[in-house]
Amino acid sequence: MKRIAIPVEEDEGLESRVSQSFGDGKYYIVAQTQGEAVSSVSSRKAPERDCTLWNCRANDFLATLQCDVVIAPRLGTRARSMFQAAHIEVVAGLGKTAGDVLGAYLHQGPRTASVNEFCPHSSRGMFTAAAHAGGLDPRTGAVSPPIYQTSTFAFESAMQGAERFAGRDEGYIYTRMGNPTVRALEDAVARLENGYAGLATSTGMAAVATVFMAFLGKDLHLVSTDSVYGPSRVVVEKDFSRFGVSSSFVDSSDPAEVERAMRPETRIVYIETPANPTIKLTDIAACAEIAHRKGALLVVDNTFMSPFLQRPFEIDANVVLHSMTKFINGHSDVVAGIIVPRDEALYKQLYRTLIYLGGTMDPHQAYLVLRGIKTLPLRMERAQQNALGIARYLESHPKVVWVRYPGLESHPQHDLAQTQMRGPGALLSFEVAGGVESGRKLLDSVKVPVLAVSLGGVESLIQHPASMTHAGMTPEARAEAGITDGLVRLSVGCEDYVDLEEDLAQALDGL
Repeated sequence: MKRIAIPVEEDEGLESRVSQSFGDGKYYIVAQTQGEAVSSVSSRKAPERDCTLWNCRANDFLATLQCDVVIAPRLGTRARSMFQAAHIEVVAGLGKTAGDVLGAYLHQGPRTASVNEFCPHSSRGMFTAAAHAGGLDPRTGAVSPPIYQTSTFAFESAMQGAERFAGRDEGYIYTRMGNPTVRALEDAVARLENGYAGLATSTGMAAVATVFMAFLGKDLHLVSTDSVYGPSRVVVEKDFSRFGVSSSFVDSSDPAEVERAMRPETRIVYIETPANPTIKLTDIAACAEIAHRKGALLVVDNTFMSPFLQRPFEIDANVVLHSMTKFINGHSDVVAGIIVPRDEALYKQLYRTLIYLGGTMDPHQAYLVLRGIKTLPLRMERAQQNALGIARYLESHPKVVWVRYPGLESHPQHDLAQTQMRGPGALLSFEVAGGVESGRKLLDSVKVPVLAVSLGGVESLIQHPASMTHAGMTPEARAEAGITDGLVRLSVGCEDYVDLEEDLAQALDGL
């Protein structure tokens, strides 16, 4: 007979949604079992307290519940040691509900719970979570995680080396396979996204390629946003197609288009919302329902919102990825990417692909991105405030044909933006009267925004997608995706608003 505890998010018995980690549990479902049979189920509310260390919840847990087993996807090292000292087994369980993970444990046997070195619930809000990104170094107490600039890690013994390669020892082996600085970043972004764990990559495209490589193959099919980031589309159409992968690029802002594009062999629905550079929005919940009903995964490129403004896992996405070059880092000095899967099974599949593909991140790169994360909410709030003002100004200007920005009531999916996002973001697109020549003159006339590709920096960046980021697409594909020749994309930064407006005014007046 065993007494099994499972941390969950709500009090709905075995139908309760499982929490991402032990420390996140708002309730505990407690099941009494005999062999593979469940004899009774009850629930307990988790103690409410402000935690600063992993072991505080473990102390409360041990004081109130007498259990033999805790099923939790992630666990802090200090809490794990306390459970072990109390002879409580700790295992990981896969599934969305307490019933799922309990059934998997009873019928398939235990799995090892992953370890998060830092307390994931020491901060309640996004500002605090970002400010404490990376946590304290567990070895030295350093407030800023150190750069472990090493290619390999020594073993204490031959047995320890064998245990690590077998996956029974969670220590480090080789930086391509894991590094403490990189792990701190991965844990920080996974926490912000509320995902299972992170996989940091050398570039955003390394993240995209790893996802495609992990889940696509011969005779499999992908459905994606038609105006998705140019290289994301090109790598499928020109490279993965050589290995038998087919694809359909549709206007994913219309769920019916996604539905019509689905095939029995569709493995991934890959969406970018807002889309780049058309700023069309895709209904994440609707696409998740379609993908899951058809047996596919929903992958969301969340680069243009960041976890501060949009959290796709709350709307049933399976995998979230970012080019951390953009808003997450925010300083135009690093190229980086990250993949965050929803559960352990997806994580393992992606991890295997990433370490063999080799697009992993170096520790100095991770250190810089961790530094950038700490100001993410501050930067996003400021840039978003500027963007809304600029969008309204441009919309009222006689030389501007149209403006696309989710914060404007004129945006076709303004209502969706109100429900799916915590704010409209800092990216907008517009077209000036006079077509390409007027657009080129505008780009050459502005002084405050920097004429450069990329986005999400503290400085405003302006560019012409048809001749720059999306030049790899055919003119027909660009036209079908709504990327007109005169479209200008503006990533609004954190400058003084009056400087941005005055600069755009003088540039427009010169047309």
